[in-house]
Amino acid sequence: MRWACSILSIAVAGCVSVPQGYWHRQSDGLRVDATPALLDRFNLDRAICDGEAAKAALASNERDWFMHNQNVNLVFDGCLVGRGYVRR
Repeated sequence: MRWACSILSIAVAGCVSVPQGYWHRQSDGLRVDATPALLDRFNLDRAICDGEAAKAALASNERDWFMHNQNVNLVFDGCLVGRGYVRR
């Protein structure tokens, strides 16, 4: 039974798309990990956007798992763009 759970968790982890690139601040192009203060602010904004993405995931009725994940990722990315970040 344990091996079945391990295989299932690996299979599910493989379905999640890993975004490429790093987040930068739009105003000056600095990477979010350039300074501790900027990283702290980004982590706060990221937590807020995680909440927005979670709300979108709960409200979604998409049956296709890939499309569901893609839509939730779009909500997350859009939230961070709205907060002044861009992925490069």
